[in-house]
Amino acid sequence: MKYMKKSFDGLLPYHSKLITDGIILNANESPILPPSKVIEEAKKEILNIEFNRYPDMDEEILDKAIAKKFGIKRENVTVGVGSDELLDVLFRAVLEKDDIVLGFMPSFSMYQVFSKLQNAKYIPVLGNEFNIFNVDDMISKIKEYNPKLVLICSPNNPTGQYFTKDEVIKIIESTNAMIALDLAYIDFAKEDYTTIALNYDNVISFRTFSKAMALPSIRVGYAISKKENIDMLDAIKAPYSVTTISQIIATIAINNFDLYKGQIKMIINERERLYKELINLKINAYKSEANFIYCIMDDKLNDALLKNKIYIRKFKSNIYRITVGSSYENDKLIEVLKNETK
Repeated sequence: MKYMKKSFDGLLPYHSKLITDGIILNANESPILPPSKVIEEAKKEILNIEFNRYPDMDEEILDKAIAKKFGIKRENVTVGVGSDELLDVLFRAVLEKDDIVLGFMPSFSMYQVFSKLQNAKYIPVLGNEFNIFNVDDMISKIKEYNPKLVLICSPNNPTGQYFTKDEVIKIIESTNAMIALDLAYIDFAKEDYTTIALNYDNVISFRTFSKAMALPSIRVGYAISKKENIDMLDAIKAPYSVTTISQIIATIAINNFDLYKGQIKMIINERERLYKELINLKINAYKSEANFIYCIMDDKLNDALLKNKIYIRKFKSNIYRITVGSSYENDKLIEVLKNETK
């Protein structure tokens, strides 16, 4: 790329091919549409939009709705174009050249990209031979490297490992570094500890409407933290980034969160069923607390899935992540895998 600065050498576009046909289990999307009440209310509200006006730059109504859901103050919330934007903003706000960032690996690939964009040094904290992370390893690296920023994705994408509240507190209380607590998949886990961020000066929790809320199309995420940290993000964030339509739909969805609980439970049940089926097929599947399962399996199995228009996420040879689909979608996936492993 002719005009890209030298420090960005090696960066490639983040790309996920749009698939419109077949069974799509590659992007950790919900297999279920949002509750019908959410969709119907959104249709009515969109008719009243003044399309010639900018969005509410302060996202006041949406911020208040999120704050109400968590029982916190509006000043402790800000919204962005997915949690990705807010994470990017945090990296830009906190990091100087050559600052150290620590994160478990494998984890969300954009952490390394955001670090590189700030000319910071990303130091991975690796798991054992089974990619299981140990909190004490992270604390040891913190003592060794004195990082500026520490990343905790729980449940972790792509491995599905969940860190308990006590484990997260142990990491937080080991350092004065800024802690980015990425909780995109926390609704599928044992306990939601989003508001833990309000107990510390150095923690920001990041959430999204794209996963359990089944709204990746509107691209809305949010952060919860002490007011000073929220003000920091808002100072860097682009103005008017979250569209009026997105704010309206997200507000309706969060106000009707109880309607999602049945959907979330169904996905959890299907996750457990799918995990057992994969294990029965002698596929090396990882126990997950997210809406996906990380596994090691022969590439020929993926070839068979592709022939049947079933799409899962391939990271490299033999390394895959399967989004939990509907009962029908999971049945089809299992059927193909069983036929190939006979």
